[in-house]
Amino acid sequence: MRLIDGSAADHEAMIEFACQRNPTMGPEDIGWQLMVPETWPDLRTVTALDDADEMLGWGWMATGTHAPPGRTSMWVTVRQDAEGSGVGSAIFRSLLNGRPDSATELRTMVRDTEPRSLVIAQRWGYEVEELSIESELPLVGLPTPAPPPDVTLESCPSLEFDDQDAVETMLLASQTNPEAGAGNVLTCAHLRQTSAGGTSIGVLARVDGVPAAIAHGTSVEGFLFISYTGVDPAFRGRGLAKLVKQQAHLDAAASGATLSRTENEEHNAGIRRVNQELGYRVLHGTYRMRLPLG
Repeated sequence: MRLIDGSAADHEAMIEFACQRNPTMGPEDIGWQLMVPETWPDLRTVTALDDADEMLGWGWMATGTHAPPGRTSMWVTVRQDAEGSGVGSAIFRSLLNGRPDSATELRTMVRDTEPRSLVIAQRWGYEVEELSIESELPLVGLPTPAPPPDVTLESCPSLEFDDQDAVETMLLASQTNPEAGAGNVLTCAHLRQTSAGGTSIGVLARVDGVPAAIAHGTSVEGFLFISYTGVDPAFRGRGLAKLVKQQAHLDAAASGATLSRTENEEHNAGIRRVNQELGYRVLHGTYRMRLPLG
């Protein structure tokens, strides 16, 4: 076995390899970092080859432009018949040794359908931070949102507003979700960065002109990826999360998206209930894991 650094020319083959090994994951799950390099400018890939130059496995490491300082992400996949032979560990060590000097923690993900991979990640030093539940909704036959008279919905792909400070204050107040408690606090600038390489989808709800709720996502290659939905606690209980997501679905469909995907922490009952009301179907869970770097 030998390890080589990958290049953009290898990405298509790497994504195809990973999709075959990970049947619950599509190219949009596996290849996001490879497909949108402007959001992951320090992307590095490593491939393991056998003596016949056939791919045994590969992995990537990158720091997202939207990530908190010090956070770098990594993912490794290995051909099933090569598991247990040290291929994954060799790729992991190679990536780890080339990590940015600024990195203070690594993040990775493991599907809940891969118990063996979970054990291996824990053996490498990763610890489970949360179980994220992924759901999807076909963007067909979509209803038109019907807000009450005091509520207005604004499509705002740029996330730029005349009352920007008020919107940012609302966005911050809305983040009572478990992810924010773990340090993933978002601003409009962070949300904009997640849409690099795709079409930004943004919807703001106002109550009597006051910013009250927001939904944001990215439409790319037929998919809408919801990055955030939140409601200011002062305006909860009025169905605003459902309204902004309904409008986001319509805007994404107009951009060419046919399927919406979203992920939510397993204990985030509020947004998971909204998704169920909207017709989302649960696909699977993903363990979000972290490895502190000393």
